[in-house]
Amino acid sequence: MNTTQPCRRTIPVGWILGLAAALGICGCGNPATVIEGLVSLDGQPVPNASLEFFPVSGKGRVSFTKTDATGHYRVAVSPTALKVIVTATKIDGKVHDPYGPDGQTMDRVVNALPANYGYQEKTPLTAEPVEGKNTTIDFSLVTGK
Repeated sequence: MNTTQPCRRTIPVGWILGLAAALGICGCGNPATVIEGLVSLDGQPVPNASLEFFPVSGKGRVSFTKTDATGHYRVAVSPTALKVIVTATKIDGKVHDPYGPDGQTMDRVVNALPANYGYQEKTPLTAEPVEGKNTTIDFSLVTGK
């Protein structure tokens, strides 16, 4: 009687540990490049704003974050010159809900910041982070600009 066993491959435990150690060492070689700061509009903190950081050269990653309730943010970014867009919304009254039953209303949501801060082509905001370091950059937005 001839029985065949399924082929099993075993990977030596030493190889697995060696690979894990190599990956761990590689990951520790480059400290994060971080930007943190405050977003304000006319001197007042902007809570729950969205920030997007775009490498000017097109090389590197796009990073995203939001401000907390006090207008502060923190984000890891590519260590290169960045264009920054900031957007935020606010509720500005009520409007008729076109999909709801007659008479139902919904919140009217509008942009809380000047529009130019929300477009990559128009934003005057930039950031120059220091590679491998925490860089503090506050964005002081102004109404009418």
